[in-house]
Amino acid sequence: MLIKKILLIRPGVSFWRKRFSQPLGLLYLISILRQRFPGQFEIELVEQAAYNFNFKQMREKIKKFNPDLVGFSCMSMEADAMAEISRIVKEINPKCITVLGGPHASVFYDYVLEKSRVDIVVIGEGEATFSELIQKLQKDEPIDNVNGIAFKKDDKIILTPPRDPIEDLDSIPFPAWDMIDFKHYSKLAGMHVFSYAIPWSVIFTSRGCPFHCAYCHKIFGKRTRFRSPENVIAEIELLTKKYGVKEIHIVDDIFNLDLARAKKICDLIVERGIKVKIAFPNGLRGDMMDKEFIHKLKQAGCYSIIYAIETASPRLQKLINKNLDIDKVRQAIKWANDEKIATHGFFMIGFPSETKEEIEKTIKWACDSELRFGVFFTVVLYPRQPLMEIAKKVYPNFDFAKWEMPTLWYWTETPFYKKATGIDLREIQENAYRQFHRKRIFSTLLHFPIPIKAILNPGNPQWLWRNLFMSLFRYKKEKSVFFPKYKTKKEFNVKGR
Repeated sequence: MLIKKILLIRPGVSFWRKRFSQPLGLLYLISILRQRFPGQFEIELVEQAAYNFNFKQMREKIKKFNPDLVGFSCMSMEADAMAEISRIVKEINPKCITVLGGPHASVFYDYVLEKSRVDIVVIGEGEATFSELIQKLQKDEPIDNVNGIAFKKDDKIILTPPRDPIEDLDSIPFPAWDMIDFKHYSKLAGMHVFSYAIPWSVIFTSRGCPFHCAYCHKIFGKRTRFRSPENVIAEIELLTKKYGVKEIHIVDDIFNLDLARAKKICDLIVERGIKVKIAFPNGLRGDMMDKEFIHKLKQAGCYSIIYAIETASPRLQKLINKNLDIDKVRQAIKWANDEKIATHGFFMIGFPSETKEEIEKTIKWACDSELRFGVFFTVVLYPRQPLMEIAKKVYPNFDFAKWEMPTLWYWTETPFYKKATGIDLREIQENAYRQFHRKRIFSTLLHFPIPIKAILNPGNPQWLWRNLFMSLFRYKKEKSVFFPKYKTKKEFNVKGR
């Protein structure tokens, strides 16, 4: 088939909790297409949620551009929007090829092919697979021997062998940053929730994670591959000098897995005189830090570190395969605070089999820590994750039908844990926020200028600051701070444990 126009879409609808980042996966695809097929395609990028386009507007854009191929990248919470747009594409032009990649595609390729109008699913890293696929389609050759895809043939789903991950990440050209309006993103709440300096940009410096947390995806595999420090610095210089970026959000799974490399990147930023702020919205591994690294981060411009702690229960750390040494994390928090780097903690409550004492222990650990900010998530179950299998063993009589849907809303109003145990996890979560922030909000503002600076940035969500300040006034003293409705162990019985 003749392919002249390629439309790449990041689907999704905007809502008040939505976090934004530049669509790195699609930007890498654009750069690889430009490298391997120079001048052959007219390529357009549409970011639905970032520009708050409704489906009528999406229809108009698709019809006007009239693509020969449409490529999507989405997470599971965006899958419904993707399915609707794929339907629109086929209504406009039934011959247009539709391709999906990204986290949702890699795990739920069969759901995608059954429930949407997507023709081909790219599984795992997409750069090599997508370019080979384009080549085959252009020549009208069979795609059966393209590794790393799934598609339907004679009403049967064909899954080809997995593609080997890209070993030399330096060989991949930088994302097509010229496709991004950085000023527009300055008006949006990024993954880091607030930003110190605008405009900001996300970057990947590595791919893959060797750990086996029961709730995590595996899109980049379990063997970590690293970009060289020099390659990372070259991209940061491009972003800061050519596009005026003033803040970098590093979104690796674990940036500090190779500590010597991470330190070298910091050293090069200082040596090159790059003036940039740095944050880690995806988190650093808190038990793999050292004092020297944190000092180097500060020198390089780091103002904020997130540690994904999840739980203070040793039993649950083992159950979910996180196996984090929280005593080392406590020390890392102190080192960062000594450097005037704001520390955030991510916590998860409502794991399958979690008890009252374990939830209370996690919240107390957070409140007693030197963390400046705390985020308390309620656990969300997704199919095809080890955590789902754990839940099925813990609650054998529970009806998991609803939780088998891969497009399950991430911020569901009724968490799985409440459905399984009857415990009001939302109320526990709200009290955790109040208890945590009422003790430290003024000291944080006094000792860390970041929040005051961040409030002035137009993209930072006002609800964040409203909620923090409301914590001072809405907190109610209860006999049981974290469990106001469930006072005794008998009342808080966890089924199936």
